[in-house]
Amino acid sequence: MEIEIIKQEPGYIKFNGKFTDPHTLPNLLYSELLEDEDVDFAGYWRDKSFYESYIFQVRMKKEEMDPVDAINRALDRINEISETFIDVVKSKIS
Repeated sequence: MEIEIIKQEPGYIKFNGKFTDPHTLPNLLYSELLEDEDVDFAGYWRDKSFYESYIFQVRMKKEEMDPVDAINRALDRINEISETFIDVVKSKIS
């Protein structure tokens, strides 16, 4: 798993991610970012390699807002949802 920052400026970030599954995790992050009222735009697409890599970008509503903070908040929510899911499934199938 690799992340390379392509462009970062006030209120905006664009990065390339390389995963074995370039859709599931980026789509989850994209969905969570759209729930953030400070995020103006979030999106991703697969780059020319199609299978192993994607380009992701986030633009905030105001330049003084940090997209890295929005990404971290989204990741925290994903982590919380995942932990809850794991706990519920384990409790029901044990």
